[in-house]
Amino acid sequence: MCGRFAQPKPTEKVVKAFDIDQVSMEVRPSYNIAPSQDISVVLYDHHKKIRKLGLMRWGLIPFWADDRSIGNKMINARSETIAEKRSFKRSFKKKRCLIVATGFYEWQKKGDKKIPVFVYLKDRKLFGFAGIYDTWKSPQGKSVPSCSILTTDASHKIKNIHNRMPVILEKDKEKLWLNNENYDKEKLKQILHPYDDKKLDYHKVSQYVNSPENNSPKCVKAV
Repeated sequence: MCGRFAQPKPTEKVVKAFDIDQVSMEVRPSYNIAPSQDISVVLYDHHKKIRKLGLMRWGLIPFWADDRSIGNKMINARSETIAEKRSFKRSFKKKRCLIVATGFYEWQKKGDKKIPVFVYLKDRKLFGFAGIYDTWKSPQGKSVPSCSILTTDASHKIKNIHNRMPVILEKDKEKLWLNNENYDKEKLKQILHPYDDKKLDYHKVSQYVNSPENNSPKCVKAV
């Protein structure tokens, strides 16, 4: 799974990395992003033919939900079953997005201890998790956009840390993923695989990252 990640880059870096045409918000750089927080997402507007950068709550709330608290349990969606699950299949078909990140955290079990580890690209570049989203309306009529990160089996390297990992999309697959007017289930599922181990790296970090209230470069610093 993916329960915490980092994105400490400013708006201009994100705009350049993802060829953004329209920015509707300022990116909130963070070294320790936790569920229920607002996060940066990339969408494609088919009518205007542009890429947009916006904010969404992390933890998908389906449009049919009675209570927004359901989103706390839906921060991740398994790529293997996403086309069949009631909570996710509609979004997989019509509402796909990229979730902006520089790396993610997993907790490696060592006996009775859990050691936090930070996983990132060797070139340290920004990347996009495969994401899905939906828009829920509160009883007061307020629209709440929210999203989930897709997960898959861990790559060979990451299996030493955890048996699952978020889906990191290759740059040349981002356009396909964002094209919500073209739903080809089999073609989409083919790109939801573990990331190339040769392009990944990781290191242990301190227990400082365990608290979502801690948010500084110390979170990603190797120990």
